[in-house]
Amino acid sequence: MEIALTPYTIPLWVVAIVGSGLAALTAYYHEQKGAYALFAVFIGAVFWAGGYAMEMSSSPSQAAIFWYKIHFIGSAIVPTAILVMALRFTGRDDLIRLRNVALLAAVPVVTTVMIITSHDIWIRGHIANTGADAVLPLTYQFGPWFQVYAYYSLGIALVAIGMFTQAAIERSDESWVNTTTAFLVATILPTVGTGIYVIGDTTIDYGPFAFLASGVCIMAAMFYL
Repeated sequence: MEIALTPYTIPLWVVAIVGSGLAALTAYYHEQKGAYALFAVFIGAVFWAGGYAMEMSSSPSQAAIFWYKIHFIGSAIVPTAILVMALRFTGRDDLIRLRNVALLAAVPVVTTVMIITSHDIWIRGHIANTGADAVLPLTYQFGPWFQVYAYYSLGIALVAIGMFTQAAIERSDESWVNTTTAFLVATILPTVGTGIYVIGDTTIDYGPFAFLASGVCIMAAMFYL
């Protein structure tokens, strides 16, 4: 399969490659605070960006549908991982219990099952885009569960943003403020990108593109830890 390098796919490949390196680095330093949540964020970003790049490189066929599934599975992982990361880095470790994490993961897990099985509650169909200027090979017609998943993901991302904001305001220690501010920016960018896709009139999910800057912010936050 030919991999198309376009103004859309190149930044996505950068995210996927850098994210893979950061995931490997985080796995190596797995004893570092919040390493497991960070690892999940990076892996989710790799699936999200890499799957989207491959989807854009595919012809309107089953291959495009396969990579579309990888893309959305990645996007389902990231928000929950970011919220767990926010709990860890804002001193709410007591809330990170198996039951609570399982409850947070319920919607992403159900969503992933629906994505894999192509359940019509998630997706009702797709339309082939065959024009020379088409960015995506397929335009998808989503079912009612997409709205549940999308607004749930945006909601927990906003909760994480609120926690990072509160943590940055309440403490005056410079390194702490730098760390929480970096995580705050890293969370805001993909949230806004995906929010534009969910709420706005666009067929492009800008969330994974935002990880170009988010990755830099997370690296900076890790430096200050």
